[in-house]
Amino acid sequence: MKQKIILLLVVLMLVPSITVAAQNISDMQRQQRDIQREAQEARGELTDTQHEMEALEAEIYAIDRELAEASSRLETIIDALEHTKVELEETEIALEQAQHERDEHFEKLKTRLRIMYIQGPVGYLEVVLQATSFNNFLARLDRMNRVARSDREVADRLRDAEEFVANQVEQTYRLMTSIEALQVLEAERVAEINKVLDQKYEFLVHLADDAEQYEALIRQLEQADANLTAQIQQAQREAEARARAAAAEAARQRAAAQAAAQQVRPMGGTMLWPVPGHYRVSSGYGDRARPIGRGREFHTGVDIPAPTGTNILAAYGGVVILSGWNGGFGNTVVIDHGGGRTTLYGHNSRNLVTVGQTVARGDVIARVGSTGVSTGPHLHFEVRHNGNHVNPNPYLGLR
Repeated sequence: MKQKIILLLVVLMLVPSITVAAQNISDMQRQQRDIQREAQEARGELTDTQHEMEALEAEIYAIDRELAEASSRLETIIDALEHTKVELEETEIALEQAQHERDEHFEKLKTRLRIMYIQGPVGYLEVVLQATSFNNFLARLDRMNRVARSDREVADRLRDAEEFVANQVEQTYRLMTSIEALQVLEAERVAEINKVLDQKYEFLVHLADDAEQYEALIRQLEQADANLTAQIQQAQREAEARARAAAAEAARQRAAAQAAAQQVRPMGGTMLWPVPGHYRVSSGYGDRARPIGRGREFHTGVDIPAPTGTNILAAYGGVVILSGWNGGFGNTVVIDHGGGRTTLYGHNSRNLVTVGQTVARGDVIARVGSTGVSTGPHLHFEVRHNGNHVNPNPYLGLR
């Protein structure tokens, strides 16, 4: 995209030199059309860029929302992890307390058993036999059994409590491990979203820069268009002034040519002699030796030598259908006289008529020269019928 903007700017920088080099109004109008086309293309590119920016902004908005949701989930996970760590610490403390109570009871039990072991069965019987009655005996025996059961129950309860707390510790640890893994995954997700978001923002900056350059380019093209409009209007005014002067000069030349034409009428042809005052034919119609190079060729017209700049007259009235460079004939004028008949005037030093112009018999249409493939200043004159060359002698009154 930037390459296209740079190319358009380079073209725009060339506008002043192109305008200076423009030879006529049509060149400037063609240049103006090119500038208007480039401006239209730049406006289209600007519109596309703006639409792309709008789409990208919507995409960034969606990614921002996704990032906010992911960040919120991550914060929730972090809070849950902190809470689980606290629970784990509290459960571990509870486990230590249960283990401590178990150990205390175990120590008491060991002490009691050690005493019973030292005293032996006799000591046990003495305690029982000290009963004052059978009921007292039964009561003492029952109390001893309750003590034994209580010791076992306490031991079982402490063991169960320890196992329960240990299971809680294990479950809490597993939960914390799962939350930590989830935290890693969610953190990676947040980082990835941030990376994508940064790339989108970077591209948005580039698009904004492109849009700014297109806007500047459009302003410059519009200014160049306005400048060319002013130049074209000035050129049109100058062209109108030249046309009026040329019309006056043409009227003067027509009067002079009509006076000069009286000199060639004695030739007796149906067409006017095209070079008044110069009646020699250096090369006639038909087969001849090539004037340049070797061999022979068919000469399709007649050559009339005359000094460079001598007036060339229209042999007959008609419409100019060619005025420009024409291969070996150099600067050439061709006039259509209707009925399929045309005349050709070649090797001119300068053409004085334009395509589409209507000329009258005897109008000055060009100046004698030696352009194209020529050995010296002369007029090459041809008569053609339906595009095919014919002998011009009868038309000019030549024998």
